[in-house]
Amino acid sequence: MFEFHKYRVLAVGISLVLLVSACGPSAQSDSSISTAVAQTVQAGQSLTKIAAPTNTPEPTPIIDGTPASVITPTSAPTLVSAPADPNCARAELVGEDPPDGKIFRPGEYFWKTWTLKNTGTCTWNRSYSLIFWSGDLLGGLTSYPLDDEVSPNETKSISIYLKTPDNVGSFTGYWRLQSPWNANFGVGPYDEPFYVNVVTSTDRRPDYGVTDISFQVVRDPVEGCPRNVRYNVYATITVSGPYEFSYQWLQSDDNPSGIKPVVMEEAGTMTVTREWMVGRGDSPKPKWMTIVVTEPEYQEFEKVEIPDNCP
Repeated sequence: MFEFHKYRVLAVGISLVLLVSACGPSAQSDSSISTAVAQTVQAGQSLTKIAAPTNTPEPTPIIDGTPASVITPTSAPTLVSAPADPNCARAELVGEDPPDGKIFRPGEYFWKTWTLKNTGTCTWNRSYSLIFWSGDLLGGLTSYPLDDEVSPNETKSISIYLKTPDNVGSFTGYWRLQSPWNANFGVGPYDEPFYVNVVTSTDRRPDYGVTDISFQVVRDPVEGCPRNVRYNVYATITVSGPYEFSYQWLQSDDNPSGIKPVVMEEAGTMTVTREWMVGRGDSPKPKWMTIVVTEPEYQEFEKVEIPDNCP
């Protein structure tokens, strides 16, 4: 469209110059005609520059009054050959913030941070990337290069800036890491993607609650078959916002704990523990423990098994 206008202006200018030269004195020089044509072309170019649209940069997101750093895509790293042990790239998720299930307003910006441990034998460097795997992208990029080296057994917190959708609902985005030889890997023994899960609500007082309880069993001693083995069960309770509730431990030998009240001031996690002493002569029947939320609404969660004393 703009090229058409440019050439139309040029044609009109040339026509005027030729008309003047035909009707005017014969003494007009070729240089005068060339100058007029050049001025006409310059005018056409100026029209094109003014009329052409320009790219307007997106505003920088603001967090608590401070402009957030803007992460821009980078060119893909050079592909390298796989090491002798192509499975040397492994990771474990040791923490995240905010917790999954936290309630936000639609269209709200937030930081998501995963704390990962390098459980492999390869050192992660800037040629490794955090990559989007599936689900909801939540306004993020599809790839973020790591900004530091992470040696085996070291931990690294990776943060990305995201935005909740404009509609109400529950949204989950799955992520993995990628090595410079294009091996994608997740976390844990089953190499699973780690994820971000958010809930959006327009309610003035959203319906917060307990969204998850995960368990970890620690045996003391770690191995051997003594007369008694102590099992410490750690339960990590996650809430989606400020919440008051009560919980109770249940276990397979009909030895429940008392009911305990909890007040959480904001979305997050808390860890509680309970001990179970198992003797060598105790029943070989399967043993388990769990936590139930008793108030304000009753909630049950998965049971965690207590392994045999002397397998």
